[in-house]
Amino acid sequence: MKKAALLVAAGLLVLAPAQAMSEIGGQWEIRQVGKHRDGRPHYARVYCRSDGRCYRPRHQAQRPVEGARVYSFVHRQSIDDLGGACREVRRAVGDQHLTVEGAKKAANDAWAGAVRFHLGEKFMDLTNARQISYTCSRSSIKEGGVTTLGQTLTRCEIEAQPCHPPREGGDKKD
Repeated sequence: MKKAALLVAAGLLVLAPAQAMSEIGGQWEIRQVGKHRDGRPHYARVYCRSDGRCYRPRHQAQRPVEGARVYSFVHRQSIDDLGGACREVRRAVGDQHLTVEGAKKAANDAWAGAVRFHLGEKFMDLTNARQISYTCSRSSIKEGGVTTLGQTLTRCEIEAQPCHPPREGGDKKD
């Protein structure tokens, strides 16, 4: 008699969660939810409601542990990794100026600032750059201080390939 009572109690315990689920109108099933790349069916545990809609249980997304992430660090390749000492061609436009020489100087300053920001101070020296070309033209906008008739302003664009300065030889510290 005790054995039968234990079996009835165990059956009630097993049915209690299923009964609670049926009250909200659904049940857990194993269904095909997709296919693998090789064509095999993929089965998963889903919760199906009485109206026919099924849902997969949600899992907390876990990020793979690869060590601490540092967002402010940008890995810069060494010159040996790049296969040479020069980088890709950079282009910059300078401020307008009364003379062509002044506009070229403004373009040089703008190019050096852009290269310094993106590549670092070692690359910003224009004497180490290759393929330097200027495109200068008349500027269409006058600044507030220039009001004399007949004066034209010029703006220049520089295009150059920044290169690392040559290495100093033989100065090793022991």
